[in-house]
Amino acid sequence: DLLKPGGGIALIPFIRGTIATLLVLVILMGIADIARIHMVVLACLSIGLLMSISWFEKAWNDVQRSRGESSSSSSAASMAGKEPEKTD
Repeated sequence: DLLKPGGGIALIPFIRGTIATLLVLVILMGIADIARIHMVVLACLSIGLLMSISWFEKAWNDVQRSRGESSSSSSAASMAGKEPEKTD
């Protein structure tokens, strides 16, 4: 299931949890004064990764929703005897 095209979307919760754990560890190491400037940079990168994953998931859900709406409208059009518009 994960090896099919588009199957990697199932890994998003795991990836989000891993990056959140990394962010917590980086913040704790920054507080403990271990290479503070490096931890600030890594924290910014981790926050950027979390934001990009959220953006990707939102875009993915929007595409899936629009495909679901177009398939329901195309099935209604084919039942009426009309050929649905080709979008690809």
